[in-house]
Amino acid sequence: MSTKLKYIDSHWGVFALQGVVALLFGWFALFTGSSDVQTLVVIVGSVLLSLGIIELFNLLIRTRTRNTWGISLLMAILEIGAALSLLFTYEQNVAWHLVVVAAYTIFRGIFELILGLRSIDDLTDKFSWVLTGICGCIMGIVILNSGRLGTTHFIKYFGSYMMVFGIVNLIYSIHNHEQSKDYQAEKVAAKKAKAAVKNSAKELLKAVETPSSKISAKKSAKTTIKHKSGGKSTKKSK
Repeated sequence: MSTKLKYIDSHWGVFALQGVVALLFGWFALFTGSSDVQTLVVIVGSVLLSLGIIELFNLLIRTRTRNTWGISLLMAILEIGAALSLLFTYEQNVAWHLVVVAAYTIFRGIFELILGLRSIDDLTDKFSWVLTGICGCIMGIVILNSGRLGTTHFIKYFGSYMMVFGIVNLIYSIHNHEQSKDYQAEKVAAKKAKAAVKNSAKELLKAVETPSSKISAKKSAKTTIKHKSGGKSTKKSK
């Protein structure tokens, strides 16, 4: 019987890839000197598209291993939808870009809050994801109100959130990798225990069947002897 793994138990490589992409973008967004809004919006859209593609790979992996995939599909739709909304409208007013990035950040933060509160048992991991979710919700609101500060400030705010998101993903990927090793070891131990139980059951059945077969063999031998003796006595009487 297979156990359905939660979204948070996805392959550690998914979290590692997302962490690397988020960290690279966060570093770029915080320290870039570019003031070209259109270029920055295209970069943000490309980053979100990359995260969505990684989530699609996670969806395929979870489908192949027959685990629940609804959350992966939802996150892929969110990220790819936000990415396409930016990439196909990069020439539009900055206000639209603010709304898209802010909405994505808030929804992502809410998702991480739910993930941390409902799906994680380890207290350290729970704290990390809840903190990331709170950061996402706060940064989303800040981004939404950052239009008055300038045209590129929202990119830096989003970059700061992605830095936090990336660090948490990388830390969790390492922890998840260790947990997956323990999980595989437990599965192997369970299989060995199951095989041992089966073998012991077979040996017990053999032990039970052996005396009964001996008894039946003795009975058949006695019957044969009786038949033979009966045949001899019949011949003598003739």
